[in-house]
Amino acid sequence: MTDKSIVSAAAEQIDRQELQHLITVSTGFIDAYIIDCHGKEPMLLPQNIILSALDSTTDVPFVQWHELKLPVYAVNEPARKNGVALVIEGDDVQQRFALMCNEMPRTIRLRISEIVDEEKTLTDPAIYQYVRMGEDVYHVPNLNYIQSSMQS
Repeated sequence: MTDKSIVSAAAEQIDRQELQHLITVSTGFIDAYIIDCHGKEPMLLPQNIILSALDSTTDVPFVQWHELKLPVYAVNEPARKNGVALVIEGDDVQQRFALMCNEMPRTIRLRISEIVDEEKTLTDPAIYQYVRMGEDVYHVPNLNYIQSSMQS
């Protein structure tokens, strides 16, 4: 096996979240959204995986985006009638979905060194990891789990 084929094989095994991590670490900064989530710490999500933001009613199982019907994963307050659906990029078109939020999330530019892992027990499979920024704790979503849970 050549060095080139070893590198290629290794690259294929890196999942989407690991790739996002490597990209953001190499630049030193990350542009992210802070998304309020019902019953959970706010979500921290890189802006580069958001394809679009759509005003929407919140009680819908699908959101129409271009010619696609995207399944909705809701993190909004259940009592809210209107919200914003963020279209989340997937490895391919069939893996895209909409994240239903209360409103357009806050944007923030972070220095990677400002974010530290928070040692907190993971009990929700939709949460990949907890992180701390200053005094605030956020969760990083497990996008692979969320996407696959909507297909079953």
